[in-house]
Amino acid sequence: MSHWNQFKGDPRRSGLRRDLEGPNRVTEAWAVDLVGPVGSPVLDRDTVFVGTSHGNCYALERESGRERWTFETTAATDAAPVVTRELLYLGAGDAVYALDPATGERVWTSELPGALESSLALADDYLYAGHAAGVSALEVESGEVVWTHETDAAVVGAPAIDSAQDRDGQRGWGRHSNEAAEPDLLSLEDARMEDDAQPHDQDRVYVGTADETVLALEAETGEVLWNAPTDGAIVDGPTVVDERVYVADESGTLVALHADSGQSWFTYQIRDSFTSSPTVLPETDSTFVGASDGYLHVTDTTFGRRKLRGWLFAKKGVALDGAVRSSPVVAGEICCVGDSTGSLYGVDLGDDCNLCWHFGLEGAVTSTPALAGNRLFVGGGDRLYCLEWDPDERMP
Repeated sequence: MSHWNQFKGDPRRSGLRRDLEGPNRVTEAWAVDLVGPVGSPVLDRDTVFVGTSHGNCYALERESGRERWTFETTAATDAAPVVTRELLYLGAGDAVYALDPATGERVWTSELPGALESSLALADDYLYAGHAAGVSALEVESGEVVWTHETDAAVVGAPAIDSAQDRDGQRGWGRHSNEAAEPDLLSLEDARMEDDAQPHDQDRVYVGTADETVLALEAETGEVLWNAPTDGAIVDGPTVVDERVYVADESGTLVALHADSGQSWFTYQIRDSFTSSPTVLPETDSTFVGASDGYLHVTDTTFGRRKLRGWLFAKKGVALDGAVRSSPVVAGEICCVGDSTGSLYGVDLGDDCNLCWHFGLEGAVTSTPALAGNRLFVGGGDRLYCLEWDPDERMP
């Protein structure tokens, strides 16, 4: 299976390819014009799949950008699809389509209780869809809806999934920091956990909603394990790292929640709205998240404080040219992020997070890039770009 077969690369929404040699500069390998603003691409072997807000989903050759097929719908398809060797899963309106990834032929269609506006998520034998009426789990081979958990407001952003096996292998969050210096928990007074839940032993689905709530659900049944309030409507889906769930909201609050209980580990606030999902680097205790103020905010993951230091004062992050609605992704030691002016940036993950390159696209970057090898695939306006770099090239 591809390393980047769904939104932000995996079901936990890590957005990381630390195994790559990150780009010190990028050049255009190819670019293709599509019909409508381009969504977040996904990858499988020699093909890149991407949808647009005009209802088309494209399969393009990764090496050349040549079109292999197009699937047309009457609803927007700019949310990232999910691809496996057997099927491509695509959300449009209140339906999920399963297509043959080689030909684009429809295999099955499944109707949802509400309109789907966010990316799908795949883990094990289930496909998870957040929609206007809640979140549903679908059986991957047939599209049968296994369960639906209804919410009072629409689910925002892609669901995030982690398994009990993943958590067992990642116990000891904070192992890169001084555990004696860890802060006391800041419990959310309204956080509720079901008495009969067994959180350590169950795979979980995490979703955020437009009515300022984060939910943890049991992956096989949809049973609520806990729910926790936020200060504002969630702006994009959660990110799961080790034993924490990170979400950002439109009130300008980034919160890290304990995956087992929904209790708050830290909150970090800005004056403007956050506008992307967080990307977390546990090795450096750093969290990156975009905002409407034109900054890529950089936060200390252990304490929820500003990570960067300037002359006399802490800096809130890396200043870009416009609002950041594209979730940051990381290749090696370089964080790649786009903004509303059509600029894509490479940020060196060293102590100062300096900008090391900039590439201008023809339209706003509102979707999240995909990474593979020495290539990055990103939408700018109505065009999909393939940018490449020499992995042996070093910074001057």
